[in-house]
Amino acid sequence: MAQPSYTSRDSFLLRVQRSELTRLALIAGMFAAMLLIVLVRRVLQGAVMAENSVFYPTAIVLSLGLAYQVYAFRETRRCIAEGKIRAAWRWWAGAAVDLAVPIAALLILHLNAPHGAIAALSAPAILIVPLVILLSVLRLKPWFSFWTGAAAAAGHWALVTDSVLRHEIDPNQYPLLYTYGVGLLMIGVAGAMVAKHVKRYVIETLDEAAAAERARQSLANVERDLAVARDIQRGLLPSTAAPLDGFDIAGMNRPADQTGGDYYDWQPLPDGRLAVVLADVTGHGIGPALVMAVCRAYSRAAAPAAPTPGALLERLNSLIHDDLQGARFITMVLALVAPDGSVQLASAGHGPTLLYTAKTGEVEWFGGDGLPLGVMPDERYAEQRTFTLAPGDVLVLQTDGFIEWARTSDNKQFGLDRMKDALRRSAGGNARSIIESIDRAVIEFSEGSPQADDMTAVAIKRL
Repeated sequence: MAQPSYTSRDSFLLRVQRSELTRLALIAGMFAAMLLIVLVRRVLQGAVMAENSVFYPTAIVLSLGLAYQVYAFRETRRCIAEGKIRAAWRWWAGAAVDLAVPIAALLILHLNAPHGAIAALSAPAILIVPLVILLSVLRLKPWFSFWTGAAAAAGHWALVTDSVLRHEIDPNQYPLLYTYGVGLLMIGVAGAMVAKHVKRYVIETLDEAAAAERARQSLANVERDLAVARDIQRGLLPSTAAPLDGFDIAGMNRPADQTGGDYYDWQPLPDGRLAVVLADVTGHGIGPALVMAVCRAYSRAAAPAAPTPGALLERLNSLIHDDLQGARFITMVLALVAPDGSVQLASAGHGPTLLYTAKTGEVEWFGGDGLPLGVMPDERYAEQRTFTLAPGDVLVLQTDGFIEWARTSDNKQFGLDRMKDALRRSAGGNARSIIESIDRAVIEFSEGSPQADDMTAVAIKRL
């Protein structure tokens, strides 16, 4: 079923009624001005208005016209306040009254004016008629404006023809007097064309407004969905302290968009060790966030049964490759931390990972070993690093959003050396303060440049 046009919808008609208030007020003002002029001419004993047969009928016609405009104005304002639409016949009745008043004034002069028919047919009242026609444009109905002009022309032609039939006008005056009607008809045609163009512009504006509203609503829906996804994603991050005595462990995650592809997690294993995982899905936004959720679920399900970190990565790689078919890949670093401080570290293309040694104050870094998850289905991963954390030592797992954050002024990245310095300066604090200090150093370096990538980190400190 075809959709109704904008101009036939209630919302459009209600807006047109607002412009109708302006039209009614202007016409009422014209009638009031004409009535005032008539009264002044009567007081000054003008030759025309001194005739009672002219003055009283003209004053009555103008008064009635003014009263109708006031009534119509109040009625229209009431309809607007109540959200109602005036009946169509009221619009046509109003147009008839608008034209009838000046035409009636001309008729009164035509029948009673002391200066003859020609003077009556070109009296000041005729000046109101073009204004009535032009103001009909505010109704945005081209045919309405045309028929208003045609009716005005017909009325004037009728008065001229009556004078012609009564032999009150010389034949050489015919072209001049009939030209008035032609002019009124042309004004009606011009008004119709203006109304058509204005109507088209209004419809185009409404189309643009509707499109903008749809876009705004669509964006609001996306924003709402992203907010839900963000809340869900935040709910997947650890909400409690890592359950491993003798260690202080803290993590942070700040996506570049509302959602991101980074995540971290820790999970106690049956043998007493703690599995700490940090992963980075390519890209950021809602897509990587969904992949992140799947990767976390796989990791949590497979970790308790995996005999080694390498075996866990191989199992995750197989599952993720089957799901993504190479569309995305995931870098991941996995640390199995035992209560005695021993750590097994395995990486699937993820790095750098930083190790601060309290005894020497040195910072060692480990690069990404092996292919990211999801690239090759048969990739093999081994335990690339095994070491023991002494009291005060700090292991930092991080995504590349830290070291790759570049400042706009010179396009320099924060880099690995600054990261090592930031860790060295903050290593004396607890795990939370270490991460916050590193994060603050990166933000200060960036000099206000926007965050381009997700930023996630985990600090593991032996107490």
